Amino acid sequence: MNRLARQVAAILALGTLMVMLDVTVTVVAIPRLAESFDTNLSTVQWVTTAYALALVAVMPTAAWAIARFGAARVYITALTLFVAGSALAGLAWNIESLIAFRAIQGLGGGYLQPVGMTIALQLVDERHRGKMMGWLGLPLMIGPVLGPALGGFLIDSVGWRSLFLINVPLGLIAILLAGKLFPQAAGSGRKPLDWVGLLLLAPGGALVVYGLSRAGDHGDPLTPQVLVPGVLGVGLLCLFVLRTNRSARPLLDLRLLERRSLAVGATSMLLVGGAYFGSMMILPIYVQAVRGDSATTAGLLMIGQALTTGVVVQIATRLVDRIDPRKIVWFGIGATVVAMSLMTSLLAADTSYAVIAGIGVLMGVGIGSTFMPIMTAALRGITGPDLASGTTILTTGNQFAAAIGAAASATLLTAYFNSRVPLLADGGMAAALGLPDMARLQAAPGLAGAVADTYILTLGMLIAGFGVSLLLPGSGSDPKPGDPRQSTHPETSDVG
Repeated sequence: MNRLARQVAAILALGTLMVMLDVTVTVVAIPRLAESFDTNLSTVQWVTTAYALALVAVMPTAAWAIARFGAARVYITALTLFVAGSALAGLAWNIESLIAFRAIQGLGGGYLQPVGMTIALQLVDERHRGKMMGWLGLPLMIGPVLGPALGGFLIDSVGWRSLFLINVPLGLIAILLAGKLFPQAAGSGRKPLDWVGLLLLAPGGALVVYGLSRAGDHGDPLTPQVLVPGVLGVGLLCLFVLRTNRSARPLLDLRLLERRSLAVGATSMLLVGGAYFGSMMILPIYVQAVRGDSATTAGLLMIGQALTTGVVVQIATRLVDRIDPRKIVWFGIGATVVAMSLMTSLLAADTSYAVIAGIGVLMGVGIGSTFMPIMTAALRGITGPDLASGTTILTTGNQFAAAIGAAASATLLTAYFNSRVPLLADGGMAAALGLPDMARLQAAPGLAGAVADTYILTLGMLIAGFGVSLLLPGSGSDPKPGDPRQSTHPETSDVG
Protein backbone atom coordinates (compact mmCIF):
# COMPACT_ATOMS: atom_id res chain seq x y z
CA MET A 1 0.00 0.00 0.00
CA ASN A 2 1.29 3.43 -0.92
CA ARG A 3 1.04 6.55 1.22
CA LEU A 4 -2.14 7.84 -0.43
CA ALA A 5 -3.90 4.51 0.12
CA ARG A 6 -2.97 4.54 3.82
CA GLN A 7 -4.19 8.12 4.24
CA VAL A 8 -7.48 7.39 2.50
CA ALA A 9 -7.91 4.22 4.59
CA ALA A 10 -7.43 6.21 7.80
CA ILE A 11 -10.14 8.70 6.78
CA LEU A 12 -12.52 5.89 5.84
CA ALA A 13 -11.83 4.12 9.12
CA LEU A 14 -12.81 7.29 11.03
CA GLY A 15 -16.07 7.55 9.12
CA THR A 16 -16.94 3.90 9.66
CA LEU A 17 -16.04 4.14 13.35
CA MET A 18 -18.51 7.00 13.86
CA VAL A 19 -21.27 5.01 12.16
CA MET A 20 -20.60 1.81 14.11
CA LEU A 21 -20.33 3.64 17.44
CA ASP A 22 -23.68 5.28 16.81
CA VAL A 23 -25.28 1.85 16.39
CA THR A 24 -24.56 0.94 20.02
CA VAL A 25 -23.62 4.14 21.84
CA THR A 26 -27.26 5.05 22.52
CA VAL A 27 -28.16 1.68 24.04
CA VAL A 28 -26.88 2.68 27.48
CA ALA A 29 -28.57 6.09 27.16
CA ILE A 30 -32.11 4.75 26.83
CA PRO A 31 -33.05 5.16 30.54
CA ARG A 32 -31.54 8.67 30.69
CA LEU A 33 -33.36 9.73 27.51
CA ALA A 34 -36.66 8.40 28.85
CA GLU A 35 -36.12 10.48 31.98
CA SER A 36 -34.99 13.61 30.11
CA PHE A 37 -37.96 13.63 27.73
CA ASP A 38 -40.48 12.26 30.26
CA THR A 39 -41.59 9.41 28.01
CA ASN A 40 -41.81 5.61 28.08
CA LEU A 41 -39.20 3.01 27.20
CA SER A 42 -40.92 1.75 24.03
CA THR A 43 -40.95 5.26 22.55
CA VAL A 44 -37.30 5.92 23.40
CA GLN A 45 -36.28 2.64 21.73
CA TRP A 46 -37.08 4.37 18.43
CA VAL A 47 -33.94 6.46 18.90
CA THR A 48 -31.99 3.29 18.13
CA THR A 49 -34.52 1.69 15.78
CA ALA A 50 -34.92 4.74 13.50
CA TYR A 51 -31.16 4.88 12.96
CA ALA A 52 -30.96 1.16 12.12
CA LEU A 53 -33.95 1.34 9.76
CA ALA A 54 -32.44 4.28 7.88
CA LEU A 55 -29.13 2.45 7.51
CA VAL A 56 -30.86 -0.58 6.00
CA ALA A 57 -33.09 1.52 3.72
CA VAL A 58 -30.28 3.46 2.06
CA MET A 59 -27.47 0.89 1.82
CA PRO A 60 -28.87 -0.95 -1.24
CA THR A 61 -28.72 2.23 -3.36
CA ALA A 62 -24.97 2.63 -2.80
CA ALA A 63 -23.89 0.80 -5.95
CA TRP A 64 -26.23 2.89 -8.14
CA ALA A 65 -25.13 6.14 -6.49
CA ILE A 66 -21.45 5.31 -7.02
CA ALA A 67 -21.99 4.59 -10.70
CA ARG A 68 -24.12 7.71 -11.17
CA PHE A 69 -22.19 10.35 -9.22
CA GLY A 70 -18.76 8.91 -8.41
CA ALA A 71 -17.67 7.27 -5.16
CA ALA A 72 -15.82 10.25 -3.67
CA ARG A 73 -18.71 12.65 -4.24
CA VAL A 74 -21.23 10.22 -2.76
CA TYR A 75 -19.04 9.58 0.28
CA ILE A 76 -18.44 13.25 1.09
CA THR A 77 -22.14 14.08 0.62
CA ALA A 78 -23.18 11.18 2.87
CA LEU A 79 -20.64 12.15 5.52
CA THR A 80 -21.94 15.73 5.46
CA LEU A 81 -25.50 14.46 5.93
CA PHE A 82 -24.36 12.24 8.82
CA VAL A 83 -22.60 15.16 10.54
CA ALA A 84 -25.63 17.43 10.03
CA GLY A 85 -27.90 14.75 11.51
CA SER A 86 -25.53 14.38 14.47
CA ALA A 87 -25.58 18.13 15.15
CA LEU A 88 -29.37 18.24 14.93
CA ALA A 89 -29.73 15.20 17.21
CA GLY A 90 -27.50 16.90 19.78
CA LEU A 91 -29.82 19.93 19.68
CA ALA A 92 -33.10 17.98 19.76
CA TRP A 93 -35.85 19.60 21.83
CA ASN A 94 -38.19 16.61 22.23
CA ILE A 95 -38.20 12.86 21.64
CA GLU A 96 -39.94 13.19 18.26
CA SER A 97 -37.27 15.54 16.91
CA LEU A 98 -34.49 13.29 18.24
CA ILE A 99 -35.96 10.25 16.47
CA ALA A 100 -36.29 12.21 13.20
CA PHE A 101 -32.71 13.50 13.38
CA ARG A 102 -31.42 10.00 14.15
CA ALA A 103 -33.07 8.86 10.92
CA ILE A 104 -31.19 11.62 9.06
CA GLN A 105 -27.98 10.36 10.64
CA GLY A 106 -28.76 6.87 9.39
CA LEU A 107 -29.51 8.03 5.85
CA GLY A 108 -26.01 9.48 5.65
CA GLY A 109 -24.30 6.73 7.61
CA GLY A 110 -25.77 3.96 5.49
CA TYR A 111 -23.61 4.99 2.54
CA LEU A 112 -20.30 5.34 4.37
CA GLN A 113 -19.34 1.70 4.76
CA PRO A 114 -20.17 0.31 1.27
CA VAL A 115 -18.98 3.44 -0.57
CA GLY A 116 -15.87 3.70 1.59
CA MET A 117 -14.97 0.08 0.96
CA THR A 118 -15.35 0.61 -2.79
CA ILE A 119 -13.05 3.65 -2.69
CA ALA A 120 -10.45 1.78 -0.67
CA LEU A 121 -10.39 -1.38 -2.77
CA GLN A 122 -10.08 0.62 -5.99
CA LEU A 123 -6.80 2.08 -4.69
CA VAL A 124 -5.03 -1.28 -4.29
CA ASP A 125 -4.58 -4.40 -6.38
CA GLU A 126 -5.83 -7.76 -5.19
CA ARG A 127 -2.44 -8.62 -3.66
CA HIS A 128 -2.88 -5.84 -1.10
CA ARG A 129 -6.60 -6.15 -0.41
CA GLY A 130 -5.98 -7.97 2.86
CA LYS A 131 -3.90 -5.12 4.27
CA MET A 132 -6.53 -2.58 3.20
CA MET A 133 -9.24 -4.71 4.80
CA GLY A 134 -7.26 -4.52 8.03
CA TRP A 135 -7.72 -0.76 8.12
CA LEU A 136 -11.39 -0.96 7.17
CA GLY A 137 -12.13 -3.82 9.57
CA LEU A 138 -10.77 -2.14 12.69
CA PRO A 139 -13.75 0.18 13.32
CA LEU A 140 -16.21 -2.43 12.10
CA MET A 141 -15.07 -4.88 14.77
CA ILE A 142 -14.31 -2.63 17.74
CA GLY A 143 -17.07 -0.06 17.25
CA PRO A 144 -19.87 -2.23 18.66
CA VAL A 145 -17.65 -3.19 21.63
CA LEU A 146 -16.49 0.34 22.47
CA GLY A 147 -19.92 1.91 21.95
CA PRO A 148 -21.42 0.98 25.34
CA ALA A 149 -18.26 2.04 27.21
CA LEU A 150 -18.05 5.40 25.43
CA GLY A 151 -21.77 5.93 25.81
CA GLY A 152 -21.69 5.20 29.52
CA PHE A 153 -18.76 7.56 30.06
CA LEU A 154 -20.34 10.42 28.11
CA ILE A 155 -23.73 9.97 29.77
CA ASP A 156 -22.22 9.99 33.27
CA SER A 157 -19.67 12.76 32.66
CA VAL A 158 -21.11 15.14 30.06
CA GLY A 159 -24.75 14.38 29.23
CA TRP A 160 -26.75 12.67 26.51
CA ARG A 161 -26.30 15.44 23.91
CA SER A 162 -22.58 14.71 23.79
CA LEU A 163 -23.34 11.28 22.30
CA PHE A 164 -24.20 13.01 19.04
CA LEU A 165 -22.28 16.30 19.16
CA ILE A 166 -18.96 14.44 19.45
CA ASN A 167 -19.41 13.42 15.80
CA VAL A 168 -19.42 17.03 14.58
CA PRO A 169 -15.73 17.99 14.97
CA LEU A 170 -14.55 14.51 13.97
CA GLY A 171 -16.84 14.51 10.95
CA LEU A 172 -15.78 17.99 9.80
CA ILE A 173 -12.12 16.93 9.93
CA ALA A 174 -12.93 13.82 7.89
CA ILE A 175 -14.88 15.89 5.32
CA LEU A 176 -11.99 18.33 4.82
CA LEU A 177 -9.42 15.55 4.46
CA ALA A 178 -11.64 13.53 2.13
CA GLY A 179 -12.14 16.53 -0.15
CA LYS A 180 -8.38 17.00 -0.31
CA LEU A 181 -7.18 13.38 -0.66
CA PHE A 182 -9.92 11.24 -2.24
CA PRO A 183 -9.53 10.49 -5.97
CA GLN A 184 -12.08 12.76 -7.64
CA ALA A 185 -13.47 10.63 -10.46
CA ALA A 186 -16.87 11.57 -11.85
CA GLY A 187 -19.56 8.96 -12.24
CA SER A 188 -19.67 7.48 -15.68
CA GLY A 189 -23.10 5.89 -15.47
CA ARG A 190 -26.33 7.56 -16.52
CA LYS A 191 -28.77 4.77 -15.87
CA PRO A 192 -31.92 5.81 -13.98
CA LEU A 193 -32.53 4.60 -10.47
CA ASP A 194 -34.60 1.42 -10.33
CA TRP A 195 -37.42 2.98 -8.31
CA VAL A 196 -39.54 -0.16 -8.36
CA GLY A 197 -36.64 -2.17 -6.98
CA LEU A 198 -35.95 0.48 -4.35
CA LEU A 199 -39.61 0.57 -3.27
CA LEU A 200 -39.46 -3.20 -2.80
CA LEU A 201 -36.05 -3.54 -1.17
CA ALA A 202 -35.83 -0.53 1.17
CA PRO A 203 -39.27 -0.93 2.83
CA GLY A 204 -38.86 -4.72 2.80
CA GLY A 205 -35.57 -4.56 4.64
CA ALA A 206 -36.85 -1.90 7.02
CA LEU A 207 -39.99 -3.90 7.86
CA VAL A 208 -37.97 -7.06 8.57
CA VAL A 209 -35.58 -5.15 10.84
CA TYR A 210 -38.52 -3.44 12.57
CA GLY A 211 -40.27 -6.75 13.15
CA LEU A 212 -37.09 -8.27 14.54
CA SER A 213 -36.57 -5.31 16.87
CA ARG A 214 -40.11 -5.73 18.21
CA ALA A 215 -39.57 -9.45 18.82
CA GLY A 216 -37.27 -8.77 21.75
CA ASP A 217 -39.69 -6.51 23.61
CA HIS A 218 -41.61 -9.28 25.39
CA GLY A 219 -39.80 -12.43 24.29
CA ASP A 220 -42.57 -13.61 21.96
CA PRO A 221 -41.82 -13.64 18.20
CA LEU A 222 -45.36 -14.80 17.32
CA THR A 223 -47.21 -11.58 18.18
CA PRO A 224 -48.94 -9.53 15.45
CA GLN A 225 -46.52 -6.67 16.11
CA VAL A 226 -43.72 -8.97 14.95
CA LEU A 227 -45.41 -11.19 12.38
CA VAL A 228 -47.24 -8.52 10.34
CA PRO A 229 -44.21 -6.33 9.51
CA GLY A 230 -41.96 -9.38 9.27
CA VAL A 231 -44.16 -11.23 6.76
CA LEU A 232 -44.76 -8.06 4.72
CA GLY A 233 -41.03 -7.36 4.68
CA VAL A 234 -40.10 -10.88 3.58
CA GLY A 235 -42.77 -10.70 0.86
CA LEU A 236 -41.34 -7.45 -0.51
CA LEU A 237 -37.82 -8.88 -0.43
CA CYS A 238 -38.95 -11.95 -2.38
CA LEU A 239 -40.53 -9.71 -5.01
CA PHE A 240 -37.27 -7.75 -5.17
CA VAL A 241 -35.29 -10.94 -5.82
CA LEU A 242 -37.68 -11.91 -8.63
CA ARG A 243 -37.38 -8.48 -10.19
CA THR A 244 -33.59 -8.48 -9.89
CA ASN A 245 -33.27 -11.78 -11.74
CA ARG A 246 -35.34 -10.41 -14.64
CA SER A 247 -33.93 -6.88 -14.85
CA ALA A 248 -31.09 -5.89 -17.19
CA ARG A 249 -29.99 -3.10 -14.83
CA PRO A 250 -31.13 -3.98 -11.30
CA LEU A 251 -30.75 -1.76 -8.25
CA LEU A 252 -28.52 -4.36 -6.58
CA ASP A 253 -27.02 -7.06 -8.77
CA LEU A 254 -27.82 -10.22 -6.83
CA ARG A 255 -26.67 -12.29 -9.81
CA LEU A 256 -23.17 -11.79 -8.44
CA LEU A 257 -24.18 -14.37 -5.84
CA GLU A 258 -23.79 -16.95 -8.61
CA ARG A 259 -20.12 -16.67 -7.73
CA ARG A 260 -19.42 -19.33 -5.13
CA SER A 261 -16.93 -17.17 -3.23
CA LEU A 262 -19.40 -14.29 -2.75
CA ALA A 263 -22.40 -16.50 -1.97
CA VAL A 264 -20.54 -18.60 0.61
CA GLY A 265 -18.77 -15.57 2.07
CA ALA A 266 -21.99 -13.58 2.45
CA THR A 267 -23.79 -16.52 4.10
CA SER A 268 -20.89 -17.16 6.48
CA MET A 269 -20.82 -13.47 7.43
CA LEU A 270 -24.55 -13.46 8.06
CA LEU A 271 -24.28 -16.37 10.51
CA VAL A 272 -21.04 -15.33 12.24
CA GLY A 273 -22.11 -11.67 12.28
CA GLY A 274 -25.47 -12.58 13.80
CA ALA A 275 -23.71 -14.52 16.54
CA TYR A 276 -21.19 -11.75 17.19
CA PHE A 277 -23.64 -8.85 17.34
CA GLY A 278 -26.10 -10.96 19.29
CA SER A 279 -23.48 -11.73 21.93
CA MET A 280 -22.61 -8.04 22.17
CA MET A 281 -26.00 -7.24 23.68
CA ILE A 282 -26.05 -10.23 26.05
CA LEU A 283 -23.04 -9.35 28.22
CA PRO A 284 -24.16 -5.79 29.16
CA ILE A 285 -27.51 -7.23 30.28
CA TYR A 286 -25.66 -9.77 32.46
CA VAL A 287 -23.52 -7.07 34.07
CA GLN A 288 -26.45 -4.77 34.79
CA ALA A 289 -29.34 -7.16 35.48
CA VAL A 290 -27.52 -10.05 37.20
CA ARG A 291 -24.62 -8.26 38.91
CA GLY A 292 -26.29 -4.87 39.39
CA ASP A 293 -23.30 -2.96 38.04
CA SER A 294 -23.31 0.02 35.68
CA ALA A 295 -23.29 0.19 31.90
CA THR A 296 -19.84 1.76 32.15
CA THR A 297 -18.61 -1.34 33.97
CA ALA A 298 -20.03 -3.50 31.19
CA GLY A 299 -18.22 -1.41 28.61
CA LEU A 300 -14.92 -1.54 30.48
CA LEU A 301 -15.24 -5.32 30.79
CA MET A 302 -15.23 -5.49 26.98
CA ILE A 303 -12.17 -3.28 26.45
CA GLY A 304 -9.81 -6.28 26.38
CA GLN A 305 -11.88 -7.89 23.66
CA ALA A 306 -11.89 -4.66 21.64
CA LEU A 307 -8.11 -4.20 21.89
CA THR A 308 -7.44 -7.84 21.03
CA THR A 309 -9.76 -7.64 18.04
CA GLY A 310 -8.02 -4.50 16.82
CA VAL A 311 -4.56 -6.09 17.01
CA VAL A 312 -5.53 -9.46 15.56
CA VAL A 313 -7.50 -8.02 12.64
CA GLN A 314 -4.34 -6.19 11.51
CA ILE A 315 -2.33 -9.42 11.63
CA ALA A 316 -4.99 -11.61 10.05
CA THR A 317 -5.73 -9.30 7.14
CA ARG A 318 -2.03 -9.07 6.29
CA LEU A 319 -1.72 -12.84 6.35
CA VAL A 320 -4.61 -13.05 3.88
CA ASP A 321 -2.31 -11.55 1.24
CA ARG A 322 0.19 -14.38 1.78
CA ILE A 323 -1.69 -17.57 2.61
CA ASP A 324 -5.04 -19.17 1.86
CA PRO A 325 -7.65 -16.98 3.65
CA ARG A 326 -9.78 -20.06 4.34
CA LYS A 327 -7.25 -21.28 6.92
CA ILE A 328 -7.45 -17.96 8.76
CA VAL A 329 -11.26 -17.97 8.66
CA TRP A 330 -11.48 -21.54 9.97
CA PHE A 331 -9.06 -20.74 12.80
CA GLY A 332 -11.00 -17.58 13.67
CA ILE A 333 -14.43 -19.18 13.76
CA GLY A 334 -13.00 -22.14 15.69
CA ALA A 335 -11.53 -19.85 18.37
CA THR A 336 -14.82 -17.96 18.61
CA VAL A 337 -16.72 -21.25 19.03
CA VAL A 338 -14.44 -22.15 21.95
CA ALA A 339 -14.97 -18.74 23.56
CA MET A 340 -18.76 -18.91 23.16
CA SER A 341 -18.77 -22.46 24.56
CA LEU A 342 -16.94 -21.22 27.65
CA MET A 343 -19.55 -18.49 28.14
CA THR A 344 -22.39 -21.02 28.05
CA SER A 345 -20.66 -23.39 30.50
CA LEU A 346 -18.91 -21.05 32.96
CA LEU A 347 -21.25 -18.08 33.32
CA ALA A 348 -22.97 -17.92 36.71
CA ALA A 349 -24.18 -15.26 39.12
CA ASP A 350 -20.75 -14.97 40.74
CA THR A 351 -18.37 -15.69 37.84
CA SER A 352 -15.18 -13.66 38.17
CA TYR A 353 -14.99 -10.65 35.89
CA ALA A 354 -11.37 -11.64 35.21
CA VAL A 355 -12.57 -14.95 33.75
CA ILE A 356 -15.18 -13.18 31.63
CA ALA A 357 -12.59 -10.68 30.40
CA GLY A 358 -10.24 -13.54 29.52
CA ILE A 359 -12.95 -15.24 27.48
CA GLY A 360 -13.52 -11.88 25.79
CA VAL A 361 -9.85 -11.75 24.77
CA LEU A 362 -10.20 -15.20 23.18
CA MET A 363 -13.36 -13.96 21.45
CA GLY A 364 -11.35 -11.01 20.14
CA VAL A 365 -8.74 -13.37 18.69
CA GLY A 366 -11.46 -15.32 16.92
CA ILE A 367 -13.51 -12.43 15.60
CA GLY A 368 -10.40 -10.51 14.55
CA SER A 369 -9.38 -13.51 12.46
CA THR A 370 -12.78 -13.99 10.87
CA PHE A 371 -14.70 -11.03 9.49
CA MET A 372 -12.29 -9.26 7.19
CA PRO A 373 -10.65 -12.47 5.90
CA ILE A 374 -14.16 -13.68 4.97
CA MET A 375 -14.83 -10.43 3.14
CA THR A 376 -11.48 -10.63 1.36
CA ALA A 377 -12.20 -14.20 0.27
CA ALA A 378 -15.75 -13.31 -0.77
CA LEU A 379 -14.60 -10.45 -3.01
CA ARG A 380 -11.76 -12.42 -4.60
CA GLY A 381 -11.84 -11.94 -8.38
CA ILE A 382 -14.54 -9.24 -8.24
CA THR A 383 -13.20 -6.02 -9.77
CA GLY A 384 -14.23 -3.10 -11.91
CA PRO A 385 -17.96 -2.39 -12.26
CA ASP A 386 -19.00 -5.34 -10.08
CA LEU A 387 -17.00 -4.24 -7.04
CA ALA A 388 -19.57 -1.69 -5.83
CA SER A 389 -22.39 -4.26 -5.98
CA GLY A 390 -20.26 -6.89 -4.25
CA THR A 391 -19.33 -4.62 -1.36
CA THR A 392 -22.91 -3.37 -1.04
CA ILE A 393 -24.22 -6.94 -0.82
CA LEU A 394 -21.74 -7.75 1.96
CA THR A 395 -22.27 -4.56 3.98
CA THR A 396 -26.06 -4.74 3.69
CA GLY A 397 -25.91 -8.38 4.78
CA ASN A 398 -23.73 -7.38 7.73
CA GLN A 399 -26.35 -4.85 8.84
CA PHE A 400 -29.06 -7.51 8.61
CA ALA A 401 -26.83 -9.85 10.61
CA ALA A 402 -26.59 -7.28 13.39
CA ALA A 403 -30.37 -6.86 13.48
CA ILE A 404 -31.09 -10.59 13.30
CA GLY A 405 -28.53 -11.53 15.95
CA ALA A 406 -29.52 -8.80 18.40
CA ALA A 407 -33.26 -9.45 17.98
CA ALA A 408 -32.96 -13.24 18.26
CA SER A 409 -30.79 -12.97 21.38
CA ALA A 410 -33.09 -10.38 22.95
CA THR A 411 -36.17 -12.48 22.22
CA LEU A 412 -34.72 -15.65 23.72
CA LEU A 413 -33.22 -13.87 26.72
CA THR A 414 -36.49 -12.09 27.50
CA ALA A 415 -38.43 -15.36 27.20
CA TYR A 416 -35.98 -17.06 29.59
CA PHE A 417 -36.22 -14.19 32.07
CA ASN A 418 -40.02 -14.31 32.07
CA SER A 419 -40.22 -18.11 32.44
CA ARG A 420 -37.50 -18.58 35.06
CA VAL A 421 -37.79 -15.54 37.31
CA PRO A 422 -41.31 -15.12 38.80
CA LEU A 423 -40.35 -11.71 40.23
CA LEU A 424 -40.33 -10.19 36.74
CA ALA A 425 -44.04 -10.77 36.07
CA ASP A 426 -43.48 -10.99 32.29
CA GLY A 427 -41.65 -7.66 32.33
CA GLY A 428 -38.62 -9.05 30.51
CA MET A 429 -35.31 -7.22 30.33
CA ALA A 430 -36.73 -3.86 31.40
CA ALA A 431 -38.07 -5.39 34.62
CA ALA A 432 -34.82 -7.28 35.22
CA LEU A 433 -32.79 -4.08 34.91
CA GLY A 434 -35.10 -2.33 37.37
CA LEU A 435 -35.03 -4.92 40.17
CA PRO A 436 -34.17 -3.60 43.65
CA ASP A 437 -30.90 -4.88 45.10
CA MET A 438 -32.41 -7.49 47.44
CA ALA A 439 -34.72 -8.81 44.73
CA ARG A 440 -31.80 -9.00 42.32
CA LEU A 441 -29.79 -11.11 44.75
CA GLN A 442 -32.72 -13.51 45.05
CA ALA A 443 -33.22 -13.71 41.28
CA ALA A 444 -29.51 -13.75 40.31
CA PRO A 445 -29.12 -17.53 39.80
CA GLY A 446 -32.14 -17.71 37.51
CA LEU A 447 -31.10 -14.60 35.60
CA ALA A 448 -27.54 -15.88 35.16
CA GLY A 449 -28.79 -19.25 33.91
CA ALA A 450 -31.00 -17.48 31.38
CA VAL A 451 -28.04 -15.47 30.10
CA ALA A 452 -25.78 -18.54 29.86
CA ASP A 453 -28.43 -20.49 27.93
CA THR A 454 -28.96 -17.59 25.52
CA TYR A 455 -25.32 -17.94 24.50
CA ILE A 456 -26.25 -21.41 23.19
CA LEU A 457 -28.15 -19.64 20.40
CA THR A 458 -25.13 -17.62 19.32
CA LEU A 459 -22.96 -20.72 19.65
CA GLY A 460 -25.28 -22.56 17.27
CA MET A 461 -25.08 -19.75 14.74
CA LEU A 462 -21.28 -19.86 14.91
CA ILE A 463 -21.17 -23.61 14.34
CA ALA A 464 -23.47 -23.20 11.34
CA GLY A 465 -21.23 -20.40 10.04
CA PHE A 466 -18.20 -22.65 10.37
CA GLY A 467 -19.94 -25.36 8.38
CA VAL A 468 -20.80 -22.93 5.57
CA SER A 469 -17.25 -21.51 5.53
CA LEU A 470 -15.92 -24.98 4.68
CA LEU A 471 -17.43 -24.40 1.22
CA LEU A 472 -15.26 -21.34 0.52
CA PRO A 473 -13.38 -22.00 -2.74
CA GLY A 474 -9.61 -22.15 -2.85
CA SER A 475 -7.60 -19.45 -4.55
CA GLY A 476 -7.40 -21.45 -7.76
CA SER A 477 -11.18 -21.61 -8.09
CA ASP A 478 -11.74 -17.90 -8.66
CA PRO A 479 -11.23 -15.86 -11.81
CA LYS A 480 -8.01 -13.89 -11.92
CA PRO A 481 -7.68 -10.23 -12.92
CA GLY A 482 -8.03 -10.03 -16.66
CA ASP A 483 -10.10 -13.22 -16.85
CA PRO A 484 -13.27 -12.53 -18.84
CA ARG A 485 -15.27 -14.12 -16.01
CA GLN A 486 -14.31 -11.35 -13.58
CA SER A 487 -17.11 -9.02 -14.68
CA THR A 488 -20.36 -10.86 -15.03
CA HIS A 489 -22.15 -7.83 -16.45
CA PRO A 490 -19.74 -5.77 -18.53
CA GLU A 491 -22.47 -3.44 -19.65
CA THR A 492 -22.75 -2.07 -16.10
CA SER A 493 -21.26 1.41 -15.78
CA ASP A 494 -17.85 1.86 -14.19
CA VAL A 495 -17.60 3.09 -10.66
CA GLY A 496 -16.30 6.59 -10.14
